[in-house]
Amino acid sequence: MIFAGIDPAARERNITGIAIINEGRIEIYSAHRDDEIIKKIEKYEPSIVAIDAPMSLEDRNVDIYLRKYGALSLKIPAMQELAKRGMRIKRILENKYKVIEVFPTATAKILGFYDMKKKNMLSYFGEKFDIAKVRNEHEVDAIIAAYTAFLYAKGECVEMEGVVFPREK
Repeated sequence: MIFAGIDPAARERNITGIAIINEGRIEIYSAHRDDEIIKKIEKYEPSIVAIDAPMSLEDRNVDIYLRKYGALSLKIPAMQELAKRGMRIKRILENKYKVIEVFPTATAKILGFYDMKKKNMLSYFGEKFDIAKVRNEHEVDAIIAAYTAFLYAKGECVEMEGVVFPREK
């Protein structure tokens, strides 16, 4: 199975991270425009696409729950922008792929590998890819998003109001 992770920026002019887990290997990319993101995902035809963006314009119970892991309120204008873009990307992709909402910071904290220096978290994934190729924190979040999709496929996650994250230990 192939898994994709997307860490979209709220605006197209900013960097969006994309990660693909394919047969134990991780490919990473950066993009800007929605069409670039969609094209990259379609190239790999993943079983599951995990998007690190809220899929709601209003705070849900799950958003309040995830604040203990650092989630921001959807009342913040930048989060509104991110949610709108995330929902737009989801609408395009869900016609072909299973799309889930994830929060990589929660995944990292629940699994115990969170580090404020995002690149340090990549050591959790061992030798599966060349860490030096990771150019920015958006690609790190995309990798963790794709990994959350992998865990979801293995039945190791919970889903609360549409948001997928690993079971707490």
